[in-house]
This record gives sequence, C-alpha cells and structure tokens, in this order.
Amino acid sequence: MIKTCSIFQLNFSVMMRVIIIPCLCLILLVYGEYYTLPRLPLNFLLRNVVYRVSKSRIVGGYPVDKGEVPWQVSLRRKGFFGDSHFCGGTILNGDTILTAAHCTDGQTPSKITVMAGDHLLTSTEGDEQVAGVESIIQHPCYNSFTFTNDISILKLNTSLNFGVFVQPVTLPYSMSDTEAGILATVSGWGSTSSGGPLSDVLQAVQVPIVTDDQCRQIYGANNIADSMICAGDIENGGVDTCQGDSGGPLFLESTIIGIASWGHGCASPGYPSVYTQVSYFIGFINSNS
Repeated sequence: MIKTCSIFQLNFSVMMRVIIIPCLCLILLVYGEYYTLPRLPLNFLLRNVVYRVSKSRIVGGYPVDKGEVPWQVSLRRKGFFGDSHFCGGTILNGDTILTAAHCTDGQTPSKITVMAGDHLLTSTEGDEQVAGVESIIQHPCYNSFTFTNDISILKLNTSLNFGVFVQPVTLPYSMSDTEAGILATVSGWGSTSSGGPLSDVLQAVQVPIVTDDQCRQIYGANNIADSMICAGDIENGGVDTCQGDSGGPLFLESTIIGIASWGHGCASPGYPSVYTQVSYFIGFINSNS
C-alpha cells in the first residue's frame, strides 16, 4: 500500500524556508548549542539560510583507521569556492546512497557530489571515488518541522567500484528493533564540539541505545515517532554526533540501524541524539534502490 501525505506535510518545507528558518537562524547564532536542531554544519547553515537549519559532528570519538567504515560517504555541495562537505551518507549499492531527508530538502541533484572511500576531508589520498547525483528520492512524507520520515535516497550518475575502501552496508530486517543499552557506532566528519569546525579525519564513537520511553520522557511523547531511534549517554553525555554528521550511519558491525537526524546540543548530559530508524523504511529503500 502506498502511503499518502497530507497537503500540510508536502508544503511545510516551503513554509520553513520562507517564514520559520530565518527566525531559527537568528536563534542559532545566539543560543546555538541549547536549541534542538538538525545536524548540518554551521557554515552550510549560514550560506543557505533561505533553505534550511541543521547541525552535527562526532564528539568524544576517535579517528578511524582508513577503510574501517567503507560504507561512509561525504556529501559535498558545489559552490563558488569549490565543493564543501555538508552531510554524511551510506552506500547501499554501487548506484545508491542513503542519507537524511533534511540533507536533501531543497537541494538540486546537479549541485551535489558524493565522495566515497574518503578519509581526510582536505587531502586526496588516491583511493577516493567521486560520483555525481542523478536524482534525489526524498521520502514523500518527510516533515521538516518534526523530522519524521527523515530519510532520502540519492541515485548516482556513475557507479561506485567496490574494494577495500568502498563497500556497501547491510540493511536490518524490516521493523526490527535494537535492544536498549547495546553500544552502536556512529561515524562522520562533523564537529568535535558544538559550533566547532569540521573534523578533517573521519571519526567514530560508540553510543548506547536508549529506549523510546526514555527518549519520549526527555523530548516529549509527541516528538519521538516509532520510526525514530535514540542513542547517547544520558547520564554523562560526552559522546554524540554534532554539526556535520547529519545523514551519516548509526550501525552495529556492518548493519545500519539509524541515520543521524537531530538532537539537543551536542553530547549534552540528559539528551540523546535522535536517528531515523532504518528498519521502518525497508520498503521505501527496496522500492528505490
């Protein structure tokens, strides 16, 4: 059965761009780390104030070895001064990348490039593969206010070649859940502190899965959908995604279970990050990959 979306859902992103985003940007500049926002880099936010608000980077993590996360890609946006990283993504197959809808909302495929096999953002090591984006398949019911259905698929115009540094991720079983307390890994080139610069080296960190009930107690019962999964050290903080990690994978071994979506601050005690739960979208993924 095809799920339909309301007129409100389809038009809300337009409302966000025209009315709400400029106000949120002013708030971010003054109180950035205290507000609950998606996880895009601050420089991307400021350059694209008309389009969206977002934030993310790995806090409390470690630099991964080259090829340790071969399914991780960097999404780059073409600009006057060259390409710049704005989101992460995950390789599904040689022609398909999985990312967050808030990374693609309002974007033009021709303005995005995908860098696979990357390790250092600012250096070329010879193992990178660059592909353009042919089309964006954003979830039709994505809501840019609540971040429900925050999932998007990129179809590449050049196929990736698999090897040591470029590999696809494994998908979870449809509608499967991950037990609370299990340590999952999240990776990205995002900031290592709220509002800080992007990391040059791909980082990763382990974060414990949090129950939906705990997450709803923190963020509000209406703000955490069943199709979201939360992870983070609620008691101590210190480990988290941050600006620039949006769209990147939360995974167990080689299986992706979440897509970095949103959260309150970066690594703040009491506030886990919220991810799109991939197992709830297997039908959407299989239909478009």
